[in-house]
Amino acid sequence: MQLDSYLEIFTTLYGWAFANLIGEVITGTGLVILPFALLIFNDWREAREQGAESSGGVLGLIDRIGTRLFVALFVMAVCFATSSVTSLSNLDLSYTPPGTAADPSPQPGSSQGGTGSGYDAAMRDASDGSMSATGNLAFVPPWWYTVMALSSGVNFAVRNGLRGGENELRMIENLAHTSTIEDPNLRHEIQRFWNECFTPARSNYLTMNRADIPPDGQAILQKNATDVNAMGSTLFRTVSGFYDSLRAREPVPGWPVNCSRDTEYPSCSPSADKSEAPPDPQWGKPMCIQWWVGADGQKGLREEMISHSSAWTKLSQASCAAANLVWADNDQCKDSLANLAQYQANPDFTQTDTQADYGTGTKVWHAVTATFSTTGVVGQALNASFSLTPLLQGLPMLQALVLMSIYMFLPLIVFLSGFDLKVMFYGAVAIFTVKFWASMWFIAQWVDGHLVNAMYPSEQGSDFMKGLIPAAVQGYKQMILNALLLAMFVGLPMIWTAMMTWIGLRVGVGVGEMLQSAEGQANAAGKSGKAAAGGAAKTVVGGVIK
Repeated sequence: MQLDSYLEIFTTLYGWAFANLIGEVITGTGLVILPFALLIFNDWREAREQGAESSGGVLGLIDRIGTRLFVALFVMAVCFATSSVTSLSNLDLSYTPPGTAADPSPQPGSSQGGTGSGYDAAMRDASDGSMSATGNLAFVPPWWYTVMALSSGVNFAVRNGLRGGENELRMIENLAHTSTIEDPNLRHEIQRFWNECFTPARSNYLTMNRADIPPDGQAILQKNATDVNAMGSTLFRTVSGFYDSLRAREPVPGWPVNCSRDTEYPSCSPSADKSEAPPDPQWGKPMCIQWWVGADGQKGLREEMISHSSAWTKLSQASCAAANLVWADNDQCKDSLANLAQYQANPDFTQTDTQADYGTGTKVWHAVTATFSTTGVVGQALNASFSLTPLLQGLPMLQALVLMSIYMFLPLIVFLSGFDLKVMFYGAVAIFTVKFWASMWFIAQWVDGHLVNAMYPSEQGSDFMKGLIPAAVQGYKQMILNALLLAMFVGLPMIWTAMMTWIGLRVGVGVGEMLQSAEGQANAAGKSGKAAAGGAAKTVVGGVIK
């Protein structure tokens, strides 16, 4: 049976485990016969109050009680009594996540094979049945078992029947707004590169005559005038006179000494007196272009920034999978992702100089800029807190918990209703309604994907991507898209639930009218039987008198 989230696998098992516990309490205490006794007593009381003539007499009472008992026994058999045939232990509850650019063929998780997530260890007692000594907690009444299977089948058919709605842009947006750099060593290296490479390169750019910039640099600036504002600048990386001519001021850990570059090291100077010279530093001083993109098998700072955690790895794989649609090449994609990493980490980029001390005014200015940088961190945290990620991840979990609650209370509701036939349909409508929320969310994502392509038609949403990387303040179109997606994710299930509530009420009214019709026919049959019996008695008595 295909479910809609990893959590639903376990909440389904938990829900029916709790339901079986409640059912065992009802049957074990003998309360299960109470609805039948109350049914017989209530019919006898109604016949007593209304009089024998109006109720069809004894025969009408017997027919009415028989009809109600048959209906109650039927409801009990299919909605309350459990069976080993319809047991969840015989069924493999599974969930297959939707494919993404980073993982186009995700592995499915199941109740029997495990989900590969933290739920397996935390909720193992649900799958192995160890939460109860009775061992019968996976049983499901036949009717609810059928409703669950049909609802899951309809969801699966809807999702597979609707093609062309896959859209990676929202996943990339969510990762972009929630990923950050927490490694203090990496943050320190980013700070060093900012001070020793980016700041000098940008100073060179600001002091240059714009006419001296080569044509390839002019083309970069024409496409993106803000390219030089981030240390992952394509101009600084590709145009001569910037990163290719600057070098780290101090040794960088991880970079071996290279005598063709580190000529000031004693061991790299042929004329130096090796006996009196101090030992070489442990590490070399790479050129800024080497430090940024990597060289001689050494991973560059850019690669470290976009692959230091699983979240950033997924983000880079998803973003650069279609680099030709958004960026000119894979290097541009990595530069943009590194800019995003810098923006998300947002260290206090204050200039340091090992050659001289700053004056008091400069120190005060650096303190002010650090304060604004901290304010930017707070603003970005607020932006992430209001993103759609918690909503998109939380709603399926809410659905799973709501279904668990429905399953858990179904035996008690069926019992308290006196095994009423209407509850059988009400419960079916409730299960189908909540499970179909997943299809509503799938439809909402499908519509959202087409809206992104409609509002950003150029190269399949490339402007949308460039607006995220680096992650600047969201534009007007993106705010509209987020509001629409929020409205669809919440509004579609609400409209669907309201409509199904109305349908459920109509079904309940129809079932009630059907039962009243059956009781009316039983009363009519009782009256006819009484009249026939009275006529026969009069005939016999008249014959005897004659």
